[in-house]
Amino acid sequence: MSSSRSPNVRGRRARSLAAGGLMLAVVAELSSAALLGLSGWFISACAVAGAATFSSFSYIAPSGGVRAFAMARVAGNYSKRLVLHAAALRRVATARAGLFDRAAATDRAQEDGLWSGELLDRSMADADSAGMALIECTTPAAVTAALTAGAVLAVAASTSIVPAAVLAAGVVLMAVIAHRTPGTARQAEQHTRKALRAELVTAVDAWTELASLGAAEQLAARTTTRFTRLDTAREAAGQRRHRTTLTIGLIGTATLTATAATGSAPDAATFVFVALLSLGVLTQAEQLANAAEARATAKAAHRRLTTSVPLTASDTTVPEMRSWSTEQGIGFADYPLPPMALRPGRVLGVTVARGATLVVTGRSGSGKSTLLRALASSLRQATEGRDGRPAVVAVAADDYLFSGTLGSNWRLADSALTDDEIDELLAELWLNDSGLAARTSVGPGGRQLSGGELRRVYLGRALARHPHVLIVDEPTTGLDDRTARHVLGILKNLPDTTVVIALHDVPACLESAGHVTQLPLDHRGP
Repeated sequence: MSSSRSPNVRGRRARSLAAGGLMLAVVAELSSAALLGLSGWFISACAVAGAATFSSFSYIAPSGGVRAFAMARVAGNYSKRLVLHAAALRRVATARAGLFDRAAATDRAQEDGLWSGELLDRSMADADSAGMALIECTTPAAVTAALTAGAVLAVAASTSIVPAAVLAAGVVLMAVIAHRTPGTARQAEQHTRKALRAELVTAVDAWTELASLGAAEQLAARTTTRFTRLDTAREAAGQRRHRTTLTIGLIGTATLTATAATGSAPDAATFVFVALLSLGVLTQAEQLANAAEARATAKAAHRRLTTSVPLTASDTTVPEMRSWSTEQGIGFADYPLPPMALRPGRVLGVTVARGATLVVTGRSGSGKSTLLRALASSLRQATEGRDGRPAVVAVAADDYLFSGTLGSNWRLADSALTDDEIDELLAELWLNDSGLAARTSVGPGGRQLSGGELRRVYLGRALARHPHVLIVDEPTTGLDDRTARHVLGILKNLPDTTVVIALHDVPACLESAGHVTQLPLDHRGP
């Protein structure tokens, strides 16, 4: 019961922290505006009293008010920074955690390039933008609204309703113009930057191949064109931002002048009070342009993080199934295998004993990879890792290696691996015959390795995790017959790991094994 309540409790605490920060921000800005207006009135009143003959003026109450507002401003500003940043960081952490939770829930995250850099960078930036919107957007809007309401009431009480209405109208007009600022220019700049970044990453990874094709000059021209487009988009966005800032500044100046001109202040000190208070409100309202831009960025980021699902570049829909994992083994049921031209559709289900092997076979396009993705996702949601071992580790047909060494890639699976232990695993997979070692550089995306070496490196990284369930798609791709038999022998002899393999056909070395279950997807039976 307590675990089910914890997300709600954390959510309420986060909302309470954000609400408290907004209140402190409003108090701090109200104190600043009141300090500006009251100190101006106080100085003017002292000057008028000093210039008049036989004039008396009590300075005790106004000076006390100035000190009180000054202390409230300092305390409010300090407190709001602490609370608002704590609330914003919680939102950022929640957004980032949600991003990785969703990534872990699908096996297509790596296949579709989540970890390739560009998409991950954008998703993390989106999480930051969505979290920091509290400070960059919500707080300025809330503070401006509260400050305007308080200033309008103070101006109306000090003079008349006319200057108060002029002040309110000016702030509303500034808010409307600021709200309409973000748009095409900003979006064009972001889109062009994303395209340029993707182009550069691709060019670096594929430079050798492109150079061999004689495409270096064309690639350089394409990249130069994208740089030019980025500069043009930045210039357009900057010009629009400058025009908006200038327009809002002119409206603020006109509003301040009109407020001072229409106010029938009873004395000079009151006139100064109204002018300075209006100046403080209008200065705060000028921040709405930046707040509106931050709001547009945060909305786009939230939309990408929640609705458009930026983790994948293609359809990630996989059929649902019912699965289970126990001490005795794993199994699944109710998996709908769609019909094809050479086979009818049917519902699949199978049970595999612990330490045994399930071999899923079928032609290319028969649905092997889809079944393995669905099984991995379903088992992850249904089970948890025990004794420090992960519940499920899946090796996709096209996995990913980061630039660096073999050791740095395998330590992503187990940070405690030493170079000697990695070399032993490489030898077990016959990779040492090719001269590979823990300190061997793999190049961008593993381009310095052959296809068969890559398959075994992916597999070795998964084996380093010692999972309860190991799911491998096409483990023998790019391997000669002798090496393929050796790799399959390793997989079928993992006593404490249930193995699921996708292959085109069942090789002879697995047909005679007693603990191997076959699941042909091309089978015409029920």
